Amino acid sequence: MSITKALLLTFLLIIIFLLVQIGVLGLMELFEQPISLSNPHQKWVSKILGFVISYLVLFKIFWKVEVPIKVNFKLNKYKISILIYLIIASIGIELLYQLFFDINKLMEFYNNGYLNLEKESYSINQIDLLYQFVTVIFITPLLEELFFRKFLISKLLKKNSIITSILISGSCFAIIHIETPVNLIPSFLFGILSGLIFIKTGKILYSIFFQILMNSYYLIFLINASNYNDWIYSLNFNYIYWSLIFLGSILTFVGMKKITTANNGSSQITGFAEKV
Repeated sequence: MSITKALLLTFLLIIIFLLVQIGVLGLMELFEQPISLSNPHQKWVSKILGFVISYLVLFKIFWKVEVPIKVNFKLNKYKISILIYLIIASIGIELLYQLFFDINKLMEFYNNGYLNLEKESYSINQIDLLYQFVTVIFITPLLEELFFRKFLISKLLKKNSIITSILISGSCFAIIHIETPVNLIPSFLFGILSGLIFIKTGKILYSIFFQILMNSYYLIFLINASNYNDWIYSLNFNYIYWSLIFLGSILTFVGMKKITTANNGSSQITGFAEKV
């Protein structure tokens, strides 16, 4: 697959998602349901259906492989050590994320010498939280990792180097998060690491588990956002703050180093019928 085609497929994915979401909301209006995105059911049902359908459409049209009805997961093929290092790396990258989210605040602090923080409301609707839990734990890790790692990287490798394939896959993954610009760099960084995990282990389930971990941390921070932000910004970017960033760098490096050498550098990236 060419780089241009990978980018076009990503934009096509976004377009199909938006069209399906609009279509679902249109059907609701057709059945005399008042349309309001403040309604969590309407918002999340349209979003989930758009998400699932857009990926399945691209899989059906462009990923011309025979998807087995029954997948035999052989747990003895998986290494506990890799799972442990995935946890270590995920904690590290989560700590590093803070730096990217704080870029504007860092500039304000070092320009003015202080942070002008306004009290924000972090209350979250319980229905919203339930939909988010189902989406980010069960749906997005499976579909996104299958598409951006299993499908895109495998196809890109046929015409491009490993580094190029990982970079393009990571870039495409970041593009679909353009709705939240502050998340572009963290998404790109995650895409790079997840792609490296897939290539080095040859098993997509490791990448899926990696994203489940990251999304789990997101939910934990979301639930405790008020207390966490009050604490992290009370540090005023002192040595404790930068120690956490440094610790994140170390954990990420050690975790990824161990993961990428666990299979002695071997990789078995094939079609969908790989032994997952």
